Amino acid sequence: MPRVVRLAAAQMGTTNKWDTREQTMQRMIKLLVDAAGQGAQVVLFPEIAFTTFFPRYLILDEQEIESWFEHGDVTTAPNTKPLFDEAHKLGVDICVGFAENTPENDHYNSCVYYHAKTGSVLAKYRKIHLPGDAEPLPDPKAINQLEKRYFKPGNLGWQAFRVPELTSSLSSSSSSAPPDERGDPIFGMMICNDRRWAESWRVLGLQGVEVVLCGYNTNGYAPELWGVSAATLGRKEAEELSLFHHQLVMQANSYTNATFSVCAARCGLDDGQFPLIAGSMIIDPEGRILAQSSTTADELVIADCDLELCRPGKQRTFDFARHRRIEHYQPIATQTGVIEPSRDTDARSVEKKEPVLKGDTVREIKKIRVLLCNPNTTQSMTDACVQSVQASLPADVEVHGLTASAPAPTAVEGHFDAVMSAASAVRAILPLADRYDAFLVACYSDHPLIRMLREEVDQPVVGIMEASLIAARTLGNRFGVVAVSARSRVMHEDAIRHYGLTSFFVGVGSCDIGVLDLACHNDTTNTGIKVVESIVADVAASLVDQGADTLTLGCAGMTTLKTAVEKRVGPKVQVVDGVVAGVHHLVGLVRMGCKTAKAGMYMSSRAKRIARGQEYY
Repeated sequence: MPRVVRLAAAQMGTTNKWDTREQTMQRMIKLLVDAAGQGAQVVLFPEIAFTTFFPRYLILDEQEIESWFEHGDVTTAPNTKPLFDEAHKLGVDICVGFAENTPENDHYNSCVYYHAKTGSVLAKYRKIHLPGDAEPLPDPKAINQLEKRYFKPGNLGWQAFRVPELTSSLSSSSSSAPPDERGDPIFGMMICNDRRWAESWRVLGLQGVEVVLCGYNTNGYAPELWGVSAATLGRKEAEELSLFHHQLVMQANSYTNATFSVCAARCGLDDGQFPLIAGSMIIDPEGRILAQSSTTADELVIADCDLELCRPGKQRTFDFARHRRIEHYQPIATQTGVIEPSRDTDARSVEKKEPVLKGDTVREIKKIRVLLCNPNTTQSMTDACVQSVQASLPADVEVHGLTASAPAPTAVEGHFDAVMSAASAVRAILPLADRYDAFLVACYSDHPLIRMLREEVDQPVVGIMEASLIAARTLGNRFGVVAVSARSRVMHEDAIRHYGLTSFFVGVGSCDIGVLDLACHNDTTNTGIKVVESIVADVAASLVDQGADTLTLGCAGMTTLKTAVEKRVGPKVQVVDGVVAGVHHLVGLVRMGCKTAKAGMYMSSRAKRIARGQEYY
């Protein structure tokens, strides 16, 4: 049986910053009354509908800022109550956007769905994808978008909700069939920039959404915000492109989630200088436009929407339960910024091979790819580690570097740093794991990332500390560790006890410097180079005096200091760089066909996390 809802988009034209709240409210009430007169059951108003789009301005006065926000319950606050009262009187549901100040004094770009029959708010949404900047653009003539300055990112997620008794009035007039067993219609909300992100739609689509409501204020001409020069994009061309992008994302995402969508614009020329596109429209689950605005003024767009038209797409082409392959979607939920493939080689191609001539035949050798994982955010340290191992690599081995992103720390100098860095790094590594044959954790410690990876991947994993100690124990009878700080000395001693190597251990010598102090050695213009070299070499020599015949460099940042240490201690003492030792240890395991054992402690807990409903980890 048909499940028909008459939906309306209440487009609003120019709203200037000098317009009074009363003037704007009367315009909104008129649109609502007109929509009710045409039988609309739901009316969508734009983003920040009660005022002009104030985030385009840099406002320093706190009182002025607060004057643009709605305080308290938006349905009963004096500035906004008349609209909700009228909706209740008319029996028409409304969705309206506004700037929200919470009782905790948090600020959000929000919207609510008001259920007229019960006089209550069924759902609230707070905008998640905030565009623009927190500070004005350098060009004083540029149009600014300062939502990041005035709003927090939304914290309510995209929650679909059912709307009671909505389809009964129109459906019952055309059919005597009993109420549909599918239940009440499923609605979802988003605001403006959210519509450009496929994730917004998919989260609602995964909840079976049948109608998506989206209010917006979209610039018709703001080249600086779009990353292009004003000189290369005329106003007419810019407005056409902006409108095209708007229609593209609304139509495409309606189709790929088999849902109706309604979008309502705030448009026109605000404050005599800021053009906003129109383009209010209603779209069906096939991505077709059912109705759209024809002006940039106050205008209603209305269409009857049979929600049963969502069924074909949801049951066949976009039957998520049968067709989605979430095992390959990890980067979408775990990665924010772009992680590009290596510039030198294509690490994505697990089948990449290089032909090697042998007599009259060609023998193919598969590349062994090692991912060097730096769990802190210091890119120069990653680069130095990758560079240090290049000269020792055979032709069939590649080492690629990955640097963790914030909230990982810039250096790991304690347990808190270690845990934060492991959490950040593993989120970046797991989506790429199938591209590599082994993983080296480039932090000289018993870092938690090592065990996390051993649980979650099959490929061999080792840390540079463990690898260096294995090499040192093989090459000499007593080893010493050159550490960065006094605190790292304690951590290294604990780790050596854990590895069972105490009886072969002379001690840890501390340089009493910070991890980032080592970075000056990579800067050939820095006058601190000789100072750092001297300190590290002195500590190494003191360990040799205590009986060490092998030394390990106790920090990934020391990799470039190996030559200076060797020069000081002489050729009879072996100096082990954990990065080089770790790479070749892993390569040997890969050549042996070894994998991480999964019968004991390194069995993954992923299945149990999913069973607990925590697959988002």
